[in-house]
Amino acid sequence: MDIVRQTKKSFFQRFRWPIIIIILLPLLYVLSKQVASRDYSVDKSKLIIAKVQQGDFTIKVRGPGVLTPKDIRWIASDVAGRAERILVKPGAVVKAGDLLFELTNPILKRSLEESLWELEAQEAETKAAFVRLDSQLLDQTAKVFNAKLDFETVAMRLEAETELFSNDVQVVSKMDHEKTKLQNKQTKQRWHIEQQRETKMIESVAAQKNALNARLNKMRKTLERIHEQVSNLQVKASMDSVVQAVAIEAGQQVIIGSNLAKLAKQNELIAELQIPELAIRDVALNQEVTIDTRNNQIKGKVIRIAPAVNNSAVQVDVALISPLPNDARPDLSVDGEILVNKLENTLFVRRPSFAQSNRNASLFKVTNAGSTALRTSVIFGRGSVHKIQVLKGLSLGDQIIISQNDELEKFDSIALN
Repeated sequence: MDIVRQTKKSFFQRFRWPIIIIILLPLLYVLSKQVASRDYSVDKSKLIIAKVQQGDFTIKVRGPGVLTPKDIRWIASDVAGRAERILVKPGAVVKAGDLLFELTNPILKRSLEESLWELEAQEAETKAAFVRLDSQLLDQTAKVFNAKLDFETVAMRLEAETELFSNDVQVVSKMDHEKTKLQNKQTKQRWHIEQQRETKMIESVAAQKNALNARLNKMRKTLERIHEQVSNLQVKASMDSVVQAVAIEAGQQVIIGSNLAKLAKQNELIAELQIPELAIRDVALNQEVTIDTRNNQIKGKVIRIAPAVNNSAVQVDVALISPLPNDARPDLSVDGEILVNKLENTLFVRRPSFAQSNRNASLFKVTNAGSTALRTSVIFGRGSVHKIQVLKGLSLGDQIIISQNDELEKFDSIALN
């Protein structure tokens, strides 16, 4: 019987693949480094190249925005009614007092008529009450006068009796003389009481007249208010302005407080800019601003900075200083540049699209008379809309590639054709 003999494998045969892999890995790494460091040719006309300059450098912050009226007023309805006529449309130029809408309210007009009748009746009742009060006061005045006459009559008799008694003329008995004295005291006291009653009655009549006048004035105020409500059915412009929007249609029922029209002054506009939240730290009040309407430029200054961030932006209000051009109108889209700082005698370059303020960046610097570009590390300083400050890594006159090209990212040097 044959015995199968197993062939003995050598060490290399058993571990040849691991050995091959270990040998090839360094070779592949070296080869990849050589490929990565190899020059890559690119057409120079397809690149954007900027030159490092030195001088005064203005830092600006840019943001989109819109023009909006400085003074906006919504005309609201002070009364309920139905829109009978609409006399204006958006864009109409109106003056203060011009009629905008006509509303109708039959119930309100009927209330006006009833209030007029009620006021006439109350005025007549008040007049009658005044006559009655004056008559009562005259009656009391007459009582005071009569009491005074009684007192003076008794006083005269007492004086005469006293003189006779002093001359020992016994014409009047002593008892009658004492009775006269008592009557003198009584009439004097009654006269004083009637005077006090007259004083109190004068105060009472004045108070009652004041109450009657107050009720009458209340009715007059009610009538005046109804008159005003009826007058408010004629809705008029509150200022010289341009109608921005009309919020109702003819025949529509209107409730109290409903917005009817939006008015704005065409020649008094401000700009509302949306500044990115990362750039708002440099913005301050009274900084100079240039507003671009695409056709014209308007000078302005910052008058308000919103305290909160909304959709990654902060609203900045700009007052327009220079005269408004003809194309300026509410809701016009604009761009604004805010001058936040000015650096003197510093290095700067046109801002690459990928460069950020106060950050390091890796970019290509043109060398060898423009035939080669080498990757260089640059430290940028403060940036503006179109320019950025150079702190380290570049010198005056150096040229860099500022266009972004993903194909160049894997190379350290490129050849420029």
